[in-house]
Amino acid sequence: MKATRLHAYGGIDQFKYEEVADPVPTVGEILIAVEASSLNPVELYIRQGLLTRMAPLELPAILGLDVAGTVTSVGADVAGFKAGDRVIGKLPIQGRGANAEQVVAAPRYLARLADNVGFVEGATLPLAGLTGRQTVAAAGVKQGDRVLVTGALGAVGRAAVEYLKELGAIPVAGVRASRINEAKALGIDAVAIDEPPAQGERSFDAAIATVGGGIASATIGRIRDGGVLAAVAGVPDGFNADGRIKIINVFSTEDAATLQHIADAAASGKLSIPVAKILPLSEVGEGHRLLAAGRTRVLLQRGAQ
Repeated sequence: MKATRLHAYGGIDQFKYEEVADPVPTVGEILIAVEASSLNPVELYIRQGLLTRMAPLELPAILGLDVAGTVTSVGADVAGFKAGDRVIGKLPIQGRGANAEQVVAAPRYLARLADNVGFVEGATLPLAGLTGRQTVAAAGVKQGDRVLVTGALGAVGRAAVEYLKELGAIPVAGVRASRINEAKALGIDAVAIDEPPAQGERSFDAAIATVGGGIASATIGRIRDGGVLAAVAGVPDGFNADGRIKIINVFSTEDAATLQHIADAAASGKLSIPVAKILPLSEVGEGHRLLAAGRTRVLLQRGAQ
């Protein structure tokens, strides 16, 4: 099969599109014909070697955490999936990723993709969807809670907004003033996070922070005493020195049941994540360049031109 492999940590020049051996599913594994894979910001750090302590790779390695494709065969002791099933998955960081024509994965990383959801759309869902939902869950949001979502127009933010609606909470987008109208198109209210809140305005029960840095300070200032900030992005030291609110840092984990809920939300039209650019599998390096330049979503598609 063809795959793009990273031959050394560093720049995008370390990627090489080449012929490699076809993967073979072993006991408890599923072989997937990859139709699309999505690039995520964390993959920039993986490529640069910044995560080697927690996730070292044996190089050359195939990156790619998000996958959408069709099951072609299953190994022994696999239940619940069969050849021909359309699936999505969030793969572990192990050097056998989705930037390839085929990939093997354990069932615990996968969910079924409905026929009315395209593979490109499906590939946007796994990591962003899991992160969004798990961050909301970590915040302990309840029905009726008013929740600020920073970066609500991003992939993780959109997934968080969808789940908050499902829970009966009241999501409010925290975006730059120039994007207020765009955020309201999500069907929710929005506030300008880059402008100071009104005097004494601390009206949110919780916040989902997908944007770090100075935005974190503006977010904290809008949460009521005793409220919760669940953060995907880092919160700088000193922004909650008085301990007025609770801060929870969230890292996504595999969860097949939650991933299935995400796939079902896309099938029902409740969740959609826009794609900025679609590239062929051979252009993983270009995808990394675009992602680093600020493109919100870059997809790799088998057979794309």
